[in-house]
Amino acid sequence: MSSNILSDRKNALENEFFARQEKEALEAMRARNAAKATRDALSDASGITDSDVLAALESAGIDAETLAALSLVPLVVVAWADGKLDDGERNAIDKAAEEAKASDDTRALLQGWLSAPPKASLLEAWKGYIEAVLPTLSDSARTELQSQLIGGAREVAEAAGGFLGFGNKISAEEAAALDELAACFKS
Repeated sequence: MSSNILSDRKNALENEFFARQEKEALEAMRARNAAKATRDALSDASGITDSDVLAALESAGIDAETLAALSLVPLVVVAWADGKLDDGERNAIDKAAEEAKASDDTRALLQGWLSAPPKASLLEAWKGYIEAVLPTLSDSARTELQSQLIGGAREVAEAAGGFLGFGNKISAEEAAALDELAACFKS
């Protein structure tokens, strides 16, 4: 009888051990799948495909929703730099929001920014966020993020201006705003 008790206990311990191992393996698989889904969404929102850059952004706490809102602030700032928002700028920003797959919440936030010039605190908050995130990124992730954010702002600046499509499309105020945004990425 005592050998049956020992055998039963041995089997119970083995079953517990393997159940725990299976649970840990399942949790690890779920974590990998969640991380991949986050990186895929981030890639879709940003157009960035470099897995190291995506991993660095993810580890810095940037997800697709954060990036969508983050990427729209420079566009809005540049669009309002000259004190007015024209149809070309609005269309460029709407296109960028669509490409970033901005959620309904982000789009609602964006509509508020497009209805009136944003307060200076919006740009200051964006600068603070960039300042906090940059030290956590590799050089390539930093360059990619800068290219995406400043490049989008430049596209908005070029969406309006000039005369009948000719001449310098970027106003002096927009150029100054672009310089101010780019300065945030300098060490």
